[in-house]
Amino acid sequence: MYFRSRKSIPLWVLRAPVLLSACGAQQSAAASVKTSPAVKQSADKKGPAKASAETPVPPLSLLTLAARIQAAQPVHMNTTITDTLNAHVQMTSAVDPINKESESTEHATLSGISGANGVTVVGQSIRIGQHSWGQSTPPGGGWHEETVQPTNPFPISELLPYIVNVHPVSGQLVRGHATQGVSATLDKQGVRLLESLSAGKSISPAQQIITSMVFPLWIGPEHHPRKLHVTEHCVQDGRPYQVLETTIYFHWGQGLHLTSPTAAN
Repeated sequence: MYFRSRKSIPLWVLRAPVLLSACGAQQSAAASVKTSPAVKQSADKKGPAKASAETPVPPLSLLTLAARIQAAQPVHMNTTITDTLNAHVQMTSAVDPINKESESTEHATLSGISGANGVTVVGQSIRIGQHSWGQSTPPGGGWHEETVQPTNPFPISELLPYIVNVHPVSGQLVRGHATQGVSATLDKQGVRLLESLSAGKSISPAQQIITSMVFPLWIGPEHHPRKLHVTEHCVQDGRPYQVLETTIYFHWGQGLHLTSPTAAN
């Protein structure tokens, strides 16, 4: 998520890895995730037309179950990011945490504080195993290899030890799926971890941009995350700003099967 280490200008310069990793939690989570015998249909088959899942699960337990699913299954996402510095990003992405593959396409409009003379940037990234590639227009120049980017956005497994103030919120109907809502706060150590994952290096308290983070997550009856809304309060160079991010999850279990964008070269 590029804004977690943004400097103030173009996406190709300031974007940190778009996708974060579930790291070592992936294999153990894959082994431990089990589907209820009563649930034998596709994860994306539409559920009943009501907002709440039928059997409520305690909020922290629900987050734990969702973390296991996220670390074990491919998923596709649509994300909208806005901030009070007049940035607007639309992103489509997909990740496969087991095969360590990911791809994303971002359309960003960056206007700065004045809101004038906006710059539109289209960026793409692909990761396959231990290789990552990116390209953007402007500046152009085609695909080039980049620092390896982690795979999973908002890695719940890694963040669980730092999640506090967990409580239920009203469910929503997301793409036809009934959900149970959970709201929580990520504590300061968890926020620093998330920034470090995004930057690909350790972040000290003095370097931390995000001062607080609150998120509701809506989870379906099969424990698939369906919608995430993150509010980040940030301060950079003495200037406070706010980032809002909404992600819709879909096509759980559908693999990516990517190839290197430079293979033809």
